[in-house]
Amino acid sequence: MRKNILAAGITLLALALLFGVSYPEGLLFSIPISILNIILGLVTRTPPGLEIQPGSANIRLVIDRGVVRASIYQLVFLNSKLILKRLSSVTVTVILAFVLAVVGLEVLGIVGALMGGITGFSLQEFLTQRMRNKIGSEMQLTTVGESDIKIEYDDLVEVRLVKSRLYLITHSNSLSTSFPRGYSRKIEPMLANIFESKFTTEESVRAAEAAEKEDEKGQHPRGDRGKLSRR
Repeated sequence: MRKNILAAGITLLALALLFGVSYPEGLLFSIPISILNIILGLVTRTPPGLEIQPGSANIRLVIDRGVVRASIYQLVFLNSKLILKRLSSVTVTVILAFVLAVVGLEVLGIVGALMGGITGFSLQEFLTQRMRNKIGSEMQLTTVGESDIKIEYDDLVEVRLVKSRLYLITHSNSLSTSFPRGYSRKIEPMLANIFESKFTTEESVRAAEAAEKEDEKGQHPRGDRGKLSRR
C-alpha cells in the first residue's frame, strides 16, 4: 500500500464532493478519478528502496529508482558492469500526466487539472512498481533488455556523485541519473567500494581543487610578484 497515493485519493474525493455541490456535472470526472487514486494507493506496493548486496553473489547494489532523461530505471550494480533496467518511459512519466491534466482542465478548470496531474503520478507509480515486480519475479535483474542500458566498469573514466545525482563518464559519452532525496548518503560508501579510484564526490573534487590552488600559490608566492631582475 502506498500511503501517499491513498491520502491523495481521499483528499481528491473530499475535494470532488465539495465542488460537486456547486457543479454536479463535474462529479462524472472527479468521483471516478478520486476512486481510481484510492484503488491505486491500495494496490501499489511500497518500493524496496536500496538493496545492498542482496541474495545473489553477483549483485552488489540495487537502487530501486533513478531518473534518466525523464525515464525511470532500476539500477543494478554487478561485479563488472552496471545495468539500468527501464521501469517506465517518458510517455508514462510526463505525457500521461500532461494529458490527464489537460482533460481535467477542460472539465473542472484548475481543480480538474490538479486532479488529472495527481492521477498521472499515481498511475506512473503503479506501472513502475508493476514493472519492478515483474523484473524481480522473472529473475531479470542481471539480463539486458532492448530498453535497458548496460555500462561496463572498464569503460568508465569517472563516477561522480553530486548531491542526488550520479554522473557516469566514459571516454566517448556520459550519462547522469538522479535519485530520491536521502539516497546519496547511503550509497556513497558502497559506490566508493565498487569503483574505487574512479569514484569521486562533490566534496572530494572541491578538496582537490583547493589543494591545487594551494600548490599554485606555493609555486608563485606573492613576494615574488612584481620583482624585476637587476642587471
